[in-house]
Amino acid sequence: MADYRLRAAEECFKSGNPTMAVDEAFAALDLNPKLLMVQNYITAYLVHSFASISSFCKKKKKDDTLVLCSILFIEEDCFADVDEATIRKHYKEIALSVHPDKNHSVAAEGAFKIVRQAYETLISRHRIRNRGRKTAGPN
Repeated sequence: MADYRLRAAEECFKSGNPTMAVDEAFAALDLNPKLLMVQNYITAYLVHSFASISSFCKKKKKDDTLVLCSILFIEEDCFADVDEATIRKHYKEIALSVHPDKNHSVAAEGAFKIVRQAYETLISRHRIRNRGRKTAGPN
């Protein structure tokens, strides 16, 4: 029965509904908690869901920093100065869980690319923000 729910999750994702895919994958996990791969499937679906929110922010010309932090599952306040090591640590964890060689979900390859882009964007913003602080000097 858990395998059926996992296949249903994959079909939901293919049909463009990552939210329903997450629900179905959690149902599969509830039926068989030993299916550890389901957690990676859920991560890939969530990354896609967060990416759609990021895309919406860009269209509305709104800051998407918090969404990018969500893609990397960074729980700290992203508006505070999250250090580069924290960003890198979270990137490595999430990238490993959605890497297509480790995660066989149909969502994995796209999620891996989204995670990489979120990482590069956050690192770039972090470096720019810190460069500005160094050149501004004390008041």
